[in-house]
Amino acid sequence: MQYYVAVKGIIRREDGKILVLKRSAEDDHLPDMWETVGGGMDREETPQKALQREIFEETGLVVHIGSPFNVFTFVKDTGEFKVGITFLCDCSNDTVILSNEHSDFRWIEARDFSRLASIQSLYEEISNYAHMMMKDKTNHSF
Repeated sequence: MQYYVAVKGIIRREDGKILVLKRSAEDDHLPDMWETVGGGMDREETPQKALQREIFEETGLVVHIGSPFNVFTFVKDTGEFKVGITFLCDCSNDTVILSNEHSDFRWIEARDFSRLASIQSLYEEISNYAHMMMKDKTNHSF
């Protein structure tokens, strides 16, 4: 079986909000669904470099790629099997310039993602992220 690698980023602003994008209505995979930023790796590209490229292409943002947060698998509507890696990313500039792959974007609290149309696995990933952030705030409060 042939498979491909996808990379995704949970992009965080200094205020803790995360960036989500709405897929174009013309997309061949999950049109009009909300997602985090990402895409496929090119040959001989590291996951981090691929994610930096994808984020810049889709949003115009330059981010710091942090640690991996999640590893997942999925099958695209086209039948391609993909292994995905989600990284935590930080940005200081939040001026988004969308590519034609997306029709909208929002900076949201992670706990609010469940109100947007998306897929179950992404709801779970963002929920796990929100719980991790709440736990970190609790452990670091003075």
